[in-house]
Amino acid sequence: MAFLSACKQMLPYLAVCGAAFYGLPLLGEDTGYFIVLLLIILPLLCLTAGILYGYFSGFHPALPLFVTLLFLPTVYLYYNTTALAYACAFLFITFVGNGAGWFAGQSRH
Repeated sequence: MAFLSACKQMLPYLAVCGAAFYGLPLLGEDTGYFIVLLLIILPLLCLTAGILYGYFSGFHPALPLFVTLLFLPTVYLYYNTTALAYACAFLFITFVGNGAGWFAGQSRH
Protein backbone atom coordinates (compact mmCIF):
# COMPACT_ATOMS: atom_id res chain seq x y z
CA MET A 1 0.00 0.00 0.00
CA ALA A 2 2.94 2.34 0.53
CA PHE A 3 3.69 2.25 -3.19
CA LEU A 4 0.14 3.24 -4.09
CA SER A 5 0.23 6.06 -1.57
CA ALA A 6 3.49 7.33 -3.07
CA CYS A 7 1.99 7.10 -6.56
CA LYS A 8 -0.98 9.20 -5.47
CA GLN A 9 1.43 11.85 -4.17
CA MET A 10 3.27 11.79 -7.52
CA LEU A 11 0.18 12.48 -9.61
CA PRO A 12 0.33 16.30 -9.60
CA TYR A 13 4.01 16.26 -10.57
CA LEU A 14 3.41 13.67 -13.27
CA ALA A 15 0.42 15.63 -14.57
CA VAL A 16 2.52 18.77 -15.00
CA CYS A 17 5.31 16.82 -16.70
CA GLY A 18 2.83 15.03 -18.94
CA ALA A 19 1.10 18.26 -19.90
CA ALA A 20 4.46 19.79 -20.80
CA PHE A 21 5.66 16.70 -22.69
CA TYR A 22 2.51 16.51 -24.79
CA GLY A 23 1.41 20.16 -24.93
CA LEU A 24 4.56 22.22 -25.44
CA PRO A 25 5.63 20.49 -28.68
CA LEU A 26 2.32 21.55 -30.20
CA LEU A 27 3.49 25.16 -29.96
CA GLY A 28 6.64 24.50 -31.97
CA GLU A 29 7.04 25.87 -35.44
CA ASP A 30 10.73 25.45 -36.17
CA THR A 31 13.71 23.33 -35.19
CA GLY A 32 15.10 26.00 -32.88
CA TYR A 33 12.03 25.78 -30.66
CA PHE A 34 12.38 22.02 -30.30
CA ILE A 35 16.08 22.33 -29.49
CA VAL A 36 15.33 24.82 -26.70
CA LEU A 37 12.46 22.63 -25.52
CA LEU A 38 14.55 19.47 -25.31
CA LEU A 39 17.74 21.03 -24.00
CA ILE A 40 16.45 23.67 -21.57
CA ILE A 41 12.72 23.75 -20.83
CA LEU A 42 11.92 20.06 -20.32
CA PRO A 43 15.10 19.25 -18.34
CA LEU A 44 14.40 22.19 -16.01
CA LEU A 45 10.84 20.98 -15.59
CA CYS A 46 12.03 17.45 -14.75
CA LEU A 47 14.57 18.82 -12.30
CA THR A 48 11.97 21.05 -10.64
CA ALA A 49 9.42 18.24 -10.39
CA GLY A 50 12.03 15.98 -8.83
CA ILE A 51 13.16 18.60 -6.34
CA LEU A 52 9.64 19.53 -5.27
CA TYR A 53 8.51 15.93 -4.91
CA GLY A 54 11.64 15.02 -2.97
CA TYR A 55 11.30 18.02 -0.69
CA PHE A 56 7.65 17.50 0.18
CA SER A 57 7.23 13.73 -0.13
CA GLY A 58 10.67 12.20 0.16
CA PHE A 59 12.80 10.20 -2.21
CA HIS A 60 11.09 7.62 -4.41
CA PRO A 61 12.85 5.96 -7.37
CA ALA A 62 9.55 5.44 -9.18
CA LEU A 63 9.17 9.15 -9.95
CA PRO A 64 12.04 9.30 -12.48
CA LEU A 65 10.81 6.06 -14.02
CA PHE A 66 7.26 7.37 -14.43
CA VAL A 67 8.51 10.68 -15.86
CA THR A 68 10.58 8.77 -18.41
CA LEU A 69 7.67 6.50 -19.31
CA LEU A 70 5.53 9.60 -19.87
CA PHE A 71 8.14 11.04 -22.23
CA LEU A 72 8.75 7.91 -24.33
CA PRO A 73 5.58 8.07 -26.48
CA THR A 74 6.34 11.69 -27.38
CA VAL A 75 9.51 10.54 -29.10
CA TYR A 76 7.39 8.87 -31.75
CA LEU A 77 4.66 11.53 -31.77
CA TYR A 78 6.73 14.70 -32.09
CA TYR A 79 10.40 13.85 -32.56
CA ASN A 80 12.37 10.97 -34.02
CA THR A 81 14.29 8.09 -32.50
CA THR A 82 17.33 10.27 -31.82
CA ALA A 83 15.28 11.86 -29.05
CA LEU A 84 15.37 8.58 -27.11
CA ALA A 85 18.60 9.80 -25.55
CA TYR A 86 16.61 12.57 -23.89
CA ALA A 87 14.52 9.94 -22.10
CA CYS A 88 17.70 8.71 -20.40
CA ALA A 89 18.70 12.27 -19.62
CA PHE A 90 15.29 13.06 -18.11
CA LEU A 91 15.51 9.89 -16.02
CA PHE A 92 18.87 10.98 -14.62
CA ILE A 93 17.86 14.62 -14.13
CA THR A 94 14.64 13.71 -12.30
CA PHE A 95 16.54 11.19 -10.16
CA VAL A 96 19.12 13.81 -9.17
CA GLY A 97 16.40 16.39 -8.50
CA ASN A 98 14.45 13.93 -6.37
CA GLY A 99 17.55 13.14 -4.34
CA ALA A 100 18.44 16.81 -3.93
CA GLY A 101 14.89 17.66 -2.86
CA TRP A 102 14.87 14.81 -0.38
CA PHE A 103 18.21 15.97 1.04
CA ALA A 104 16.94 19.55 1.34
CA GLY A 105 13.75 18.30 2.99
CA GLN A 106 15.76 16.27 5.49
CA SER A 107 17.81 19.29 6.50
CA ARG A 108 14.68 21.33 7.30
CA HIS A 109 13.67 18.93 10.08
